[in-house]
Amino acid sequence: MVEVSDSSTAWDDLEGIPVASLSAKFRMPNIERYTGIGRPRIHLRLYSIVMNAHGLDESQMITLFPLSLSGAAQCWFSSLESSQRRTWDDLA
Repeated sequence: MVEVSDSSTAWDDLEGIPVASLSAKFRMPNIERYTGIGRPRIHLRLYSIVMNAHGLDESQMITLFPLSLSGAAQCWFSSLESSQRRTWDDLA
């Protein structure tokens, strides 16, 4: 469930995944989506660098990570059990 207020947006913990809230002014950085073709470590490193530069913490990075994927990579992420995506180290 997503809750929106004047100052932030919050996601409820539906599957044991960390809860994240973002400033209402936050805009997702323009990061090329990873499709499953190429080197996933490069995408993970780029995503991490960009999100850290925007001041996001680990739970925010995990919550937004699926937005940086498409195609086969999105299917892979969706197939993970919640226990496999609780920390950034689980994903990286």
